[in-house]
Amino acid sequence: MLSFNDVLGSVGIAPEDVNVMLHSPRHPDMLALMPSLVRTRRAAIEAYQAAHSRGAERTLCGGRSYVASFVKAAPERIEGRSKKLFMGLYRNMGHEMRSHAAIMAHREVHWLYESFGVFAEMSDASPERQHRWFDLQLDDHLSDYEGSLLVLARLTQNYVRLAENLDAPILALSETGAFEAAPPDWRQMHLSAEFVRNIPLGWAARLREWRGVYLIVDERDGARYVGSAYGAENLLGRWQEHVAGDRGITAGLAGRETRGFRFSILERLSPDMEANDVIRREHSWIARLDTIRYGLNLADQMGGVPRA
Repeated sequence: MLSFNDVLGSVGIAPEDVNVMLHSPRHPDMLALMPSLVRTRRAAIEAYQAAHSRGAERTLCGGRSYVASFVKAAPERIEGRSKKLFMGLYRNMGHEMRSHAAIMAHREVHWLYESFGVFAEMSDASPERQHRWFDLQLDDHLSDYEGSLLVLARLTQNYVRLAENLDAPILALSETGAFEAAPPDWRQMHLSAEFVRNIPLGWAARLREWRGVYLIVDERDGARYVGSAYGAENLLGRWQEHVAGDRGITAGLAGRETRGFRFSILERLSPDMEANDVIRREHSWIARLDTIRYGLNLADQMGGVPRA
């Protein structure tokens, strides 16, 4: 079976001159969004891979010319291995020392921190403390494989590795690049506001198909709100309305910052269900979860008048 090292050899690059970076962030939303973010906000992912743990720094400072970056393509593991999608081959141009304050002031780092809590350890540490910031520049040697090459990499504690030790057989090679993570079953969707704002195309298409009753939890205090979706864009459209601004759009949510909202589906309904029938299902969930007395729904929401 062909491996990633065979691909490197096909363009005249020795594996011994390549480090491999297998991205697998701890934050579940960033982990799920990462393939899509490579397509929509690559600068943020490149900022993410510019700063590392001490062990990874030592490997990256070993004098190799290239870094091959991969993102996790699927949540499941196969006999101790994980599916990884090729993000790109980068030239390692070295590093410079930057203060934590300077790193946190970087536009993309700030966005990652606000959205997913990435770089939190730098935010909490002394602002004058120094950290290596690697200059990795995208190379065009393997540009045809970006988003197309899927490998099965063995899992270890080290996310930065030596290419000759990677042991990553090729699973698939598609004709067109697709930085996209497959959506999970609707029962497994627990999406943050930032995820909804940056939702991958495949996830958006699925949510656009469904009417339903949904739950919003404000993660800062656990307060709950039950809503329903039955407009032209169904669940996708309604959730995107909720996160369009910094504050909630309904009377019960208006005083709350949307960045703390997390969305899930309580009941998936047919896209052909009439609006009044969807509202009746919503009222049933409001009553069962008692979110008028112990939540953010208001009593007049039970009046059953569809939204404009």
